[in-house]
Amino acid sequence: MTHGGGFVIESEWYWRINEGDARFDDAPGSTAARDFLRPLAGLARGEFALEDITVDADGDGVQFRIAGHSVAIRCRGLKLDEFIAAINRELVAAEVASRFAIVESRRYELRGVLRPS
Repeated sequence: MTHGGGFVIESEWYWRINEGDARFDDAPGSTAARDFLRPLAGLARGEFALEDITVDADGDGVQFRIAGHSVAIRCRGLKLDEFIAAINRELVAAEVASRFAIVESRRYELRGVLRPS
């Protein structure tokens, strides 16, 4: 069961995943914030707070808070599945009862969803 139906992920990620090149390379911090963290914050509303999302000064990472727990992730060269794993580790650390996942909702479309842990 997913929470709230999720959010649509940029189609570029679908192709990068299928081609085996799903890494944060160009403007990694901004990309992580725009494509994943800000939409996830909206999805999480009412369940937990994901807030204070900022891109590091060098643009290679992001900082944010999950349920009051401070998080920093360096994104440059990070694989998408490693990024998702990092978010899920932080959800566990913040004692949030949901996990983040990417699912294929229909052909050529990916969604970010929250699933109960």
